[in-house]
Amino acid sequence: MKTPCSEFLAKVREIIARIEEEERGNIEKGAEFLARSIREGGLIHVFGTGHSHIFAEEAFFRAGGLACINPMLEPSLMLHTGAVKSSILEDRGGIAEVIFEHFGPKPPDSLVLFSNSGVNSVPVEMAMLAKKRGISVIGVGSKRYIEYLKKEKNRESIMEYCDVFIDNKGEIGDACVELGGSMQRIGPTSTIAGALILHLLVIETALRLAEEGFPPPIFVSGNLPGGKEANRKLIEQYRQFIRML
Repeated sequence: MKTPCSEFLAKVREIIARIEEEERGNIEKGAEFLARSIREGGLIHVFGTGHSHIFAEEAFFRAGGLACINPMLEPSLMLHTGAVKSSILEDRGGIAEVIFEHFGPKPPDSLVLFSNSGVNSVPVEMAMLAKKRGISVIGVGSKRYIEYLKKEKNRESIMEYCDVFIDNKGEIGDACVELGGSMQRIGPTSTIAGALILHLLVIETALRLAEEGFPPPIFVSGNLPGGKEANRKLIEQYRQFIRML
């Protein structure tokens, strides 16, 4: 029997299959930029506003993740200090520059920028600033949604400033399941797709480094034997560069 839950599961499986088939090349290109940054002693900055800030947290201090991740977390653009306020602020000009200067990305760093809709002022200006400063930008969002909003709102998008853009295959408006034949939809897919893309980027990056004989800086679970000791070395290596360590 077809239900909204079964429809959502089918849509998620379709999105995963499409990312694997259609975005593999872009993920590999993105990983090349990230691997180069790490080889040259740089950081990988991860940024997003609203729900997209989740990916900066997911990437940071993660067992099985890269130790050189710098999460660009700005509380005023997250949901826990006021969801309505954060929604208003993410479309205000000038805020991105303050955040950018606070975290101080510089070559040979890279920026992984998550923005599902891709046209609000803060993510667009963040991509533009990074590009101007010579920082590689890997963007992740819904190409279909971004192209719709660019025409609807007559705006620039993050896609104009990305060295690589990875499409999360999301619907316009993110939610993908209709309720009872109405126009109302439920079941957003951007978080599931974004987390998948994030970890594929990390895996591809680590693989490239390992194949080149460059040990990738990867955290292990602190609950495993020797885990805390191994992680301590990486923490000391990056503590002076990553504010949140």
